[in-house]
Amino acid sequence: MTLSDIVHQTGTDQKVLRICNFTGERSDLTALREYFSSQEVSLTTDRTESGRPRDVAVLESDGRFLAADSLAALRRYVDGWREGETPDVRTAPPSVVDAMAETRFESYDKRRMIHASRIVEFRGWNVGEGELHAGFQDLSKIDFQTNVYRNLDRKGLDVHVYGEGDPESVGAAKDMGLRVHESDDEEVLRHWWVAYDGDGDDAQKSLLLAQERDPNEFYGFWTDDPSVVDETIDRLRTLQTAAASV
Repeated sequence: MTLSDIVHQTGTDQKVLRICNFTGERSDLTALREYFSSQEVSLTTDRTESGRPRDVAVLESDGRFLAADSLAALRRYVDGWREGETPDVRTAPPSVVDAMAETRFESYDKRRMIHASRIVEFRGWNVGEGELHAGFQDLSKIDFQTNVYRNLDRKGLDVHVYGEGDPESVGAAKDMGLRVHESDDEEVLRHWWVAYDGDGDDAQKSLLLAQERDPNEFYGFWTDDPSVVDETIDRLRTLQTAAASV
């Protein structure tokens, strides 16, 4: 199964983000709606009889509780995205964002993809062992994430990177201790992914996979489904054999 097949055939869930007992400004809700508008997430406001707890964001899927955060913490994260900040790989995302597995998104640009990639990269950094596979189409994009990938390598992960490259970008990736799989295969150039194998622990496996349908517009999903993660990494190993591993 190709990466394109996996993008199109993987099932996802519709989610609801409930803002409970909201006391903030309308701009808070506007910012959240903007952030989640390209995902399968609907945003609602609810009020309990007691009016407590105040300003809490609760993520649900089919009525099941998934995660909760203070609205203030979630707003800080969203503001960072709006202002172009890139999260540190050593900083945990809000629980609501981390629980977005099995969620599809569309019309992400490269900045949003880098932001989303941190969720999977943090999982790998937090465990500290195992394989992490990252494909950014062009190896030169790692130049914008040098500290992140140095930290992942120093943490002890076996990090594989894929993409089209030149001697300078290949050399820079190798200097960071990364395993480089240089490729101009159309499948590699059309997709963006970060896959973590959980060091063999199904509960820690995670994947972000997207296809570039138009210039700088990505369509894809997150998942923690170990079978989908394994299937994707198996495909990446097949692509390795066709790539120039240096």
